[in-house]
Amino acid sequence: MKIFLDRFILGIPRLYIKQYPYAWIVFIALWTWPPSSIIFIFPFIILLGLFMVHWQYSAWLSILRAEYAPHGGKYYVDRPSVPIRRAIKNISILLVGAGIVSFFLNRGIGLEPWQMFLIIVGFSLLYRNFTFFGAPTIYVITASGIAVYFAPGHLDYRLFLKFGEISRIERCGFQKEKGWDCFARVRANDGLLLIPKNPNGLTKRIEKLFIAPNDIEKFQEQLPYGYNK
Repeated sequence: MKIFLDRFILGIPRLYIKQYPYAWIVFIALWTWPPSSIIFIFPFIILLGLFMVHWQYSAWLSILRAEYAPHGGKYYVDRPSVPIRRAIKNISILLVGAGIVSFFLNRGIGLEPWQMFLIIVGFSLLYRNFTFFGAPTIYVITASGIAVYFAPGHLDYRLFLKFGEISRIERCGFQKEKGWDCFARVRANDGLLLIPKNPNGLTKRIEKLFIAPNDIEKFQEQLPYGYNK
């Protein structure tokens, strides 16, 4: 049953999940009950959206373990942390901006200030969460390869690169001018570059991939001999 549910949520496009706030924007705009009533509805909507997004990459991890690390096989997970300073700064700007816009525009649109405020803040946090918290990113090392989950916006990437496809892994800083793809929560000056054996690249769209684990040294320790230099 769990595998069925995991595959079910993974089959739903991330774009569809991210667009569901449109439904409650109309709901709040037409809300005519006392403002205190929204206390119960708004947190539920926020939690539902966050739960569905979290469920997707948790389901990916679960299925990945079942396929590539059954019976207690090698399974090392590195989940880059949220950039706290960036989140606090951007959320503060959002709250101030939403307050100002709500105060000056509510009369022209016909909404109460609190309705406009909730629409702006709620929509921004759910629909553009990567702006405040960075792109959700997870790296997994198994006995046969490296898996990467990367969701920079309304799409997500789920890669599994076998060690046989990787020529070497170099520690370096990201160099955009060289055309590298960067799958990291935030742009980093220190990370790992995955270089393919195939001259055509790791995949049809990715030639060389730059990743930025939260703990680079520990990540390298988990790599097979010859890749951990």
